[in-house]
Amino acid sequence: MNKSEVLELLDRNITKTMGCTDIGVVGYIASIGAYVLKDKKIRTVDLVMSEELYKNSVNVGVPGLKKSGLDKALALGLLLKNPNKQLSVFESVTSDDIDKIDELLKEVEVSISHKKFDDTVLYEKLEITSCDGENIEIVIKDNYDNVVSVKRNGENLEEFAKSKLLKSVAQKKITSYDEILDFVESRDFDGLETLFDIAKIQYDNAREEIKKEGGKYLVEDLREPQKDCLYDLSNFLRQHIAVPSSKRMKGDIYTVYGVAGSGNLGIGTLVTPMFLADSVNLSEIERKSIIVLSFLTSVYVKQEMSIVTVLCGTGHATGSSTAAVTTYVRGGTPNQIKRSINLYLATAMGFVCDGAKMSCTYKVSFAAMNGMIAGKMVMDDNSYCDGYGIGKDDVDMTIKNLGKLNNDILNSANKGIIELI
Repeated sequence: MNKSEVLELLDRNITKTMGCTDIGVVGYIASIGAYVLKDKKIRTVDLVMSEELYKNSVNVGVPGLKKSGLDKALALGLLLKNPNKQLSVFESVTSDDIDKIDELLKEVEVSISHKKFDDTVLYEKLEITSCDGENIEIVIKDNYDNVVSVKRNGENLEEFAKSKLLKSVAQKKITSYDEILDFVESRDFDGLETLFDIAKIQYDNAREEIKKEGGKYLVEDLREPQKDCLYDLSNFLRQHIAVPSSKRMKGDIYTVYGVAGSGNLGIGTLVTPMFLADSVNLSEIERKSIIVLSFLTSVYVKQEMSIVTVLCGTGHATGSSTAAVTTYVRGGTPNQIKRSINLYLATAMGFVCDGAKMSCTYKVSFAAMNGMIAGKMVMDDNSYCDGYGIGKDDVDMTIKNLGKLNNDILNSANKGIIELI
């Protein structure tokens, strides 16, 4: 893997988002439609979603509202009319906007449905009809910011062409974990300042939110003996991830940088190496090394699982990346880093995604804790994976098996999960 390929992965897999990404895309598509209609009065709104996207968005808090509701997210997007914000469309929400939601929903006929698509797990089509008969149709597919088409009365609008609003979906795929380790070992990090800056922003924001809640569990509160105590260190890390994640899930106004389509994964992936670097006083080059290692590990795991998952993609990727950086920080060899990921996935593989909601806060923070445990167990030579089951001796095979479990074996599970939630 060369630096230009890493830059491509960075460009495609880091996205600024306000609130949960899955509810953000609902606001985004509505905002495009309202922007095209300008000030015309709306008569009907019809949203069709893939069942995977519906599952992930139906119960999560809408930013500013602190309660769930796809119809409310649609209404808020229609009121904001700011598609240039993309997945951060809710960033500019005001109390006046919130006060207008119920009134708008009384005036507009809203229909929301979901279905299974054979060729994608992420699909959203919005049709809006104005009171004077104008029709707007927008399709987002395959990626949260991938606007496939915007039509007014059946005619494509060139100003919304994908090449202008969005970048095409990246083609680069990580083919082996050795690619990641070789690039980290090269330390050829010039040009990756955006990644390091975003990691610092994410970490600083998490620290600020912890301070607002009383200031416990900050790195400066760690006493020297606690730095070698797995229970203490992992609990401090859990707080750094849980606090910002909870703000997103309950619908606070809180912006994060998502990784591989997930805001919570962005927190787990980027806050963890920053926390570990501070807790053990790593040099700047070592800090950069574990940020890159964490980012590429998460992207690799999520790449095999798809962007919207049956299993908890955020938990599987966060635990894997945390295991990797924990082992690296403790002086682990490439083989030990791979073993730590295998150990984490062998024990955690299979926990499902039942949609975004407050308990996701605990899923991602517990995943980080367990990833840290896996890393320490490998370094203490206190672990053994025999290669039986889905988890194999070869980390690439383990990650690919995770992908097969998610994409093929459990492909139809979302229908049943939706019935349960």
